[in-house]
Amino acid sequence: MAYELISGDNHIDLTYCPPTLWTDAAPAKWKQTAPRTEERDDGLHWIIEGQDKGMWNGVGPGFLKYTKGAFARIDEMREIGFEWNNNPGAISRPTTPELRIADLDRDGLDAEIIYGCLMINEMLADHDMRYWADRVYNDWVADFARQADPNRVFPLAIVPNHDPEDAAAEVRRCAAMGLKGGDLAFKQMGLPLWHRDWDALWKAAAECKFPISFHSTGFKALRAPDGPEMEKEYFTQYRLVRSALFQLDTMEVLVSLLASGACERYPDFNFVLGESGVTWLPYVFDRLDTEYYDRATSLGFAMAPSDYFRRQGFVTYQQDKFLEPIVPLIGEDNIIWGADYPHPDCLWPDSKRILAENLAAFSPAVQRKITCDNVAKLYGLN
Repeated sequence: MAYELISGDNHIDLTYCPPTLWTDAAPAKWKQTAPRTEERDDGLHWIIEGQDKGMWNGVGPGFLKYTKGAFARIDEMREIGFEWNNNPGAISRPTTPELRIADLDRDGLDAEIIYGCLMINEMLADHDMRYWADRVYNDWVADFARQADPNRVFPLAIVPNHDPEDAAAEVRRCAAMGLKGGDLAFKQMGLPLWHRDWDALWKAAAECKFPISFHSTGFKALRAPDGPEMEKEYFTQYRLVRSALFQLDTMEVLVSLLASGACERYPDFNFVLGESGVTWLPYVFDRLDTEYYDRATSLGFAMAPSDYFRRQGFVTYQQDKFLEPIVPLIGEDNIIWGADYPHPDCLWPDSKRILAENLAAFSPAVQRKITCDNVAKLYGLN
């Protein structure tokens, strides 16, 4: 299939998954603790390890009930027919194959890379259940892609994040199923990202040509409200701070991965900073390289740390006003655009219009790399 426009970062959040996806498959010991739905007065809620996480078929990864005025983009999506119905038997658009394809068509996209169930590995404390739940999702989403259109819908696997050997085994299994890459949650990991034991994963990913993504899930080092009363009074301010800094959590991922030497040892290993933005990268590159030559040359890298990113790394973004002067510093072959459907700050269904405005200063060749060629080459879509 010939591609012209590909989103390198769309989503299937846990909230949109089939209500009985895990309970149908759960052994008896996990029936009450595995992700499940329970009907309440206002509809189905997701219950995970006994905790109410919010609505089934809710808004975005936060399981939110639709509330007019909470998100401008969500209100616009609602006005043109996107519904968040939390009642049993309702249709979830993002996980209904024909509706997913219709939404791709409406946005003018030829294909999409789909991140799935962000933060599920943070929500499940039981490591065995975490590994099992990841595998259940991966089996389901591979089948979902086949039902939708295997030439247009390319979901990423959830990579187990507690044990490197389990992670490597799941990468090999998912690659054999035809999945093109995976997402590794870097919060609540069993070992730090710079630990050498993760080599088992990097080796498997390199051998399987299976890029590993690290999608932002929110900057955690924030001063939160001191209590419910303060949160109620200052909710809007706190939410603005949290959302404005959301993508910066992948700074730690970038530095940790490059410091680990993974790219030195596995030159065929590729990694992606998902929904991370672009324009902060040059500062981190300069700082990391400076500190490496000052105090860490004992690591014995053949290149400056930042050069490994240019050789093996990628970053996805939605929109960025300051992209033009930064691209030469990052590399036009390392940047991937994503629409972020169906998140509250997604570009759907206006992706083409927004791209035309944001990339107007770039040549057609560079525009095509960012919006199609880079992601197609990375995941072997051609």
